[in-house]
Amino acid sequence: MSWGIVAVAGASLAGSALSSKKSAKAQTQAADQSAELQREQFEAVQKNLAPFLEFGSSQLPALQGVMQPLNRQQELAQYYKSPEFSMLSRQAMGQQLAASEATGGLGSSSTSNALAAIAPQLGMSYLGQREAQQADLFNRLMSGAGMGLNAASTTGQAGQNYASQASQAYQQAGAARAGAAMAPFNTGMGLLGAYVGSGGTFGGSGSGTGNTQTGQGMGSFGRWSW
Repeated sequence: MSWGIVAVAGASLAGSALSSKKSAKAQTQAADQSAELQREQFEAVQKNLAPFLEFGSSQLPALQGVMQPLNRQQELAQYYKSPEFSMLSRQAMGQQLAASEATGGLGSSSTSNALAAIAPQLGMSYLGQREAQQADLFNRLMSGAGMGLNAASTTGQAGQNYASQASQAYQQAGAARAGAAMAPFNTGMGLLGAYVGSGGTFGGSGSGTGNTQTGQGMGSFGRWSW
């Protein structure tokens, strides 16, 4: 049996194992760095979108209130007691009386009907204004809430991307670590194969020369520890 063959094979396997360890370490570091970069990017997205998410969330209580329909009777009752209604109704009545006097119809039924219609007309006009105000407020609140919704959606998508990419990076790191852990075993098995292939035996029988070679071969294999 040629121990030179075993020695050459052992040196080659040892070099291969060392190279595998270095490669696995580099792959592990690269995977860890990739996962860390993904985490930093996700945290940056969260930080940048947090104000928009907070602002949008703050609009929800007011939005819920605006979504309730107006209490028209209550609105009108408050309006008819207001200084605004008193001023506008006096102006309207004065204009109507002046017009009726100019046409000689002060005592006519048309004048009475016109005067009686002033309050309902002013009330309906006021309700229209209030509803328009409520619709405008609703649209503005919806716009603010929409900003928050978009921020939440973008943050959620960023979280999903981070989870997927970080998972891949950690899997790569785990595979690299597993490869590094297996390197000594693979080296030992390679040495064993080289020894057996060169004619070495492990049995207790055989000539003294063969047993001595076997013992030397096993001693040489035992010295390769990783």
